[in-house]
Amino acid sequence: MNLVAPCPNCASAMARISLAAHYGAVVEIDHCAACRLLWFDQMETANLARDGLLELFRLIAAAEPSAERPLGERLQCPRCTGPLDRIHNMSRYGRMIHYRCRKADGHAVTHAQFLAEKGLLRDVTEADLAQRNRLMALSCRQCGAPLHALNDCNCPYCGAPVVMLDIERAVESLAGHDRERQDFEARQAADHDAALERLIAALNGR
Repeated sequence: MNLVAPCPNCASAMARISLAAHYGAVVEIDHCAACRLLWFDQMETANLARDGLLELFRLIAAAEPSAERPLGERLQCPRCTGPLDRIHNMSRYGRMIHYRCRKADGHAVTHAQFLAEKGLLRDVTEADLAQRNRLMALSCRQCGAPLHALNDCNCPYCGAPVVMLDIERAVESLAGHDRERQDFEARQAADHDAALERLIAALNGR
């Protein structure tokens, strides 16, 4: 991993990460572990293959024990140095927050926002509160406060919505990437067989 662009939040050098994409391609993103912030130049997040996603999940998990720098009021594009706009996008799992460059150089997203976009996190509900044994390990993604005495769906310290790992969504998300990879491998095999048949036909026609 090479240190490259400055972090949109703290301006420290981010690490360049190479990840597996669909159809055998590779995409590169930038990562600041201290701020738990990812930078995507374009639509790399949609192009990540299952193996690339798993590698990014491991990267996020490895950074979790470190102290998190809070996001500032103004994030700066690492490409053009202009301001990033806080925008709301919709994914299949609900509303997501991104920080987008006004010149379309890319966008930043926090670890929690990325995991939620991929269906691995969801907001805590009243039904979850009734099963407190599931909430014992939670901490607030906004301020980091422990939530052992959670009484409602918001952090009692900063008021942010509390999120939790959604195992069923995680399995569904990875299963979808498995199906995409299987379809790709099936198309590759069919193309290989078709090319072989054309070669045999050409040789027989001599």
